[in-house]
Amino acid sequence: MQPFDALTIRAVLDEAKPLLLNRRVDRVFQLARDELLISLRSKSGMVHLLLSAHATYGRICLVKQAPQGAKNDRAPQNNSNFALLLRKTLASAVLVHIEQLPGERIVDFVFSSTDEVGTATHKVLTAEIMGRHSNLIFWDKTKEKIITASHIVTKEMSRQREVAPGLTYKRPPGQERPNIFKITREEFGEQWKLLRENFQAPAASPDSEAVEAASGGTTTKTQLATAPGSAFVTVEQWLIHTFTGLGRNLSEELILASEARSPVADALKDVQSEEKVWSVVKLLGEPRLTFKPAMRTDLSRYTVLSLIPELKNAEAPKQIAPREETRSAESAGQEADAATPTVATTATQGNWKHFPAVNDLVDEYYSAVEAREQFQQLRERLRNELRSEDDKLASRISVASQHVRNDEFLGEMKRSGDLVLAHLGVIEPGQTELEVDDLYSGSSEKIKIKLNPNLSASQNAQWFYRQFSKSRSRQKAAKLALDEAARKQGLVETQMKQLEKAQTNDELRALRELIIGRKPAAAMQQQQQQNRGPAVEKKKGKPRMLSVTSSDGWTIYVGRNRHENDQLLSKLAQPNDIWLHILGSGGAHVLIRVPASKQEPPLTTLKEAAQIAARLSKGGTTGTKVRVVYTHVKYVKKLGKDKPGQVRYENEKTLEIDTSAPMPKCMKQLFSH
Repeated sequence: MQPFDALTIRAVLDEAKPLLLNRRVDRVFQLARDELLISLRSKSGMVHLLLSAHATYGRICLVKQAPQGAKNDRAPQNNSNFALLLRKTLASAVLVHIEQLPGERIVDFVFSSTDEVGTATHKVLTAEIMGRHSNLIFWDKTKEKIITASHIVTKEMSRQREVAPGLTYKRPPGQERPNIFKITREEFGEQWKLLRENFQAPAASPDSEAVEAASGGTTTKTQLATAPGSAFVTVEQWLIHTFTGLGRNLSEELILASEARSPVADALKDVQSEEKVWSVVKLLGEPRLTFKPAMRTDLSRYTVLSLIPELKNAEAPKQIAPREETRSAESAGQEADAATPTVATTATQGNWKHFPAVNDLVDEYYSAVEAREQFQQLRERLRNELRSEDDKLASRISVASQHVRNDEFLGEMKRSGDLVLAHLGVIEPGQTELEVDDLYSGSSEKIKIKLNPNLSASQNAQWFYRQFSKSRSRQKAAKLALDEAARKQGLVETQMKQLEKAQTNDELRALRELIIGRKPAAAMQQQQQQNRGPAVEKKKGKPRMLSVTSSDGWTIYVGRNRHENDQLLSKLAQPNDIWLHILGSGGAHVLIRVPASKQEPPLTTLKEAAQIAARLSKGGTTGTKVRVVYTHVKYVKKLGKDKPGQVRYENEKTLEIDTSAPMPKCMKQLFSH
């Protein structure tokens, strides 16, 4: 990308001044933190001036029309203090003067306005387009005090110049070098003489002649080495470091147009080089330059002079003046424009695109470069998002694959349960292994089945059946997860191909809304607000806990996780309520609500609540006997805020619960919630 240089500013202002001067400010928009759009009006219509202090895309130019939505009060704007103060001060102000510091990227826009008491004052909006030091500074010309700025610069940020409201406005520090736009023939000759005196030719290498012959007699920049005592390798480098007001692209264009040799060593050998370079440099100092704007179609560079040899003979596109907008030049005492607006017609020649006006070139070039950068950033962001999603799906597939058991394992669990159930009569209490004939294989081979000595024969059979049922359910769920992950992975691959084929920002934005089925951020926020709306209107009260009614009519509350267990004790329980929990294992907290009469709940209700606590715990496997502790809530204390659901208790009693007994009717109510 080519930076915005002083020559381009000069070309832009030469075209824009007749269309801007003596126009009244209509609207001021802040399109971004460092970007302003000022709309000015006159009898002939509206003109829109764009001022950008962006570190990379900073520029000054006229735009054909205000951005979409900027013509009405409902347009999205950045209502910062900077923008609000500009709108207040420049309301109906008149742009009376535009001045560019010679050879600098600093432009003053002087506005005539009236203050609070009706006194005429002059306010200056200075655009400093200087890369990362770019700024838009609004200051009072009479008092020379800064009113506001798009970037506030403090002492900690810069030791050379502060920029803040109330401080005196000072120009950026200058460079003690000759200005390329004001250089004279004598000054240029002196600088060339210094170059000749200080330059030492690089030492020739043994293969230098062979390299030069292989390159057609021309030594490239990469083949040259800086000689001792010489600071420059090419004439372009010498121009950039000797004079102010030009950059790499302009210096290269000047040397190409002069047809001088680029390497300093070769240029000094040619006695005509000095005159060749001066013949082009002196054009920059002419008061009236003819601008022929053009840019490369690949956006690598642009030119406002078209001095490059391949563009010298190219014809600039014609300018067509519409009949309804044709006006005479400004006359004394009349407000009219000195330039006639034109309909831009572009022309393409090879790799170059020509423009009828420099403002059109600047607007299209930097807009295209900025859009390209946004396109690349958005595509890279979406690419990273898709890669991240693909990695998550691959990890999900790996985890699900580990849970997929083969059919042989399932058959083994089912067969073991059947064989244990068929030999209940021969299994002794405490037996650890059962050796029986394999009834399913049809052979006389015997197989050994490991048994749990702590379980009865029927409980061992039930254990094998439960393992078979769990494994089958787990395998089914894992297969569904695998299929779903594989489907999404295929979708990610398709979207990745669409991403690589996308050519415009609109295509990327449409794809962003479809990636992994996600909704746009704005739609998601709107939906969240809609979903949150009714909930906010609900009255705050005690948390709603899961509850059932015992066969005796007592209310039993159940906590399903550690957070509900914590709320059960901290927000719902009363000191005389009965608290129950399985002994020695994690599980649900169960609470029996005791009425104000402080009577003890009947034994039936206690056992039903204990059954719930046992069955909703890790140790309450069906068919086993466990112990459940219970005590009054006033004897239960929480361990801390960072340990929800964990308690210590005292004065407890225990109940032995057989989980193989029929499930209480009240517990069946839990599965209906």
